[in-house]
Amino acid sequence: MNICALLAPYDSGHHRRRMGLGPEHLWRAVDPLLVKKGHSTRADVITLPDEFLTEIAVTFGVARMLAGRVRDCLREGWTPLVLSGNCNASLGTVSGCGCATTGVIWFDAHGEATTPDTTRSGFLDGMGISMLAGQCWHHLARSVPGFAPLGGEQIVLVGARDVEADEAELLRRVGVQRVSRAEDLGPALDSFRAHPQIDGVYLHLDLDVLDPHEATANQWSPPGGLGVASMEHALAEVRRMLPIKAVGLASYSPDVDRNGRAMQAALTMIDTLW
Repeated sequence: MNICALLAPYDSGHHRRRMGLGPEHLWRAVDPLLVKKGHSTRADVITLPDEFLTEIAVTFGVARMLAGRVRDCLREGWTPLVLSGNCNASLGTVSGCGCATTGVIWFDAHGEATTPDTTRSGFLDGMGISMLAGQCWHHLARSVPGFAPLGGEQIVLVGARDVEADEAELLRRVGVQRVSRAEDLGPALDSFRAHPQIDGVYLHLDLDVLDPHEATANQWSPPGGLGVASMEHALAEVRRMLPIKAVGLASYSPDVDRNGRAMQAALTMIDTLW
């Protein structure tokens, strides 16, 4: 395969800080693995021209750039692998894949469904699914080339165990499918296969979905979570049942992964998918 890594080294608007160090750190390990398996690879780093930007401007600036790069990769026969500091990079990735025809399989410990009106932390990165479903940031989301709100039936959230009441209500209201265990993903995959418009999926992997007893990728990994073996099985099922348009690997902090287990888990996931 031809695999194009798109590296977005931003975390909460900061360039190459905290989880913003993750994309390049990951790629230094992922690239040799892919090459050893016989894949062709290339990498492109997303860099915004203005060094003094607000978090909101960075989030949507990165999304706009990613949308164009992902679209071009797919047109040229390359599969995009988006390595990002935050999950909001998904807005650009899905827009580049084609919002009307893309299913989203989102592995995450959190609901990612707050809005500016419901957030208690002010953490913009907790709004990724809300943005994709057209529930917030409407004007800026429309500035991302190719963006259109996804129906809830196009999104399945897997492994979320830290979900606020307002998030749960939004997810229920828009119809996002929720799966607690990776082993129970099959019916959601069947629904994507039966969907008249979906012709492939974007696979979003926030590494805090993992059980922190097995691997801790960032400081927001709550107790519980999915085991690496369960993730392997689930990803193999996705690969078997559906075309994968793009993969996103997000929220890896090298400073938190002191024992290297989260890095090894990420490599296992990539090895399973390709």
